[in-house]
Amino acid sequence: MTGFLDQLKQLGQLKQQAAQFQKMLTEKVVEVSSPGGEVTIKVNGKMELLKVEFNPEVLSPEKKAFLESIFLRTWAKAQKEVERLVASELKSQIGHWPF
Repeated sequence: MTGFLDQLKQLGQLKQQAAQFQKMLTEKVVEVSSPGGEVTIKVNGKMELLKVEFNPEVLSPEKKAFLESIFLRTWAKAQKEVERLVASELKSQIGHWPF
């Protein structure tokens, strides 16, 4: 029975650490800009889009398709950056887990 209680205790600790990790992801912010600076995107560690900024020079109707294309490429770049951030944070946190 003691083994079962120890496992429950470890499960509770893991849940607490998972909640702390989720909170940390919300607080981590990645900012990525397109190569020419046309678009800047801010994303948190939970992949929530926080802000999109467009350079005023690209805000014209004739540049709509270009801007959409740049936005999608910059969003993909931001996602990869967040994935690297999460992997790094997870790797550093795993060493602290009670196994």
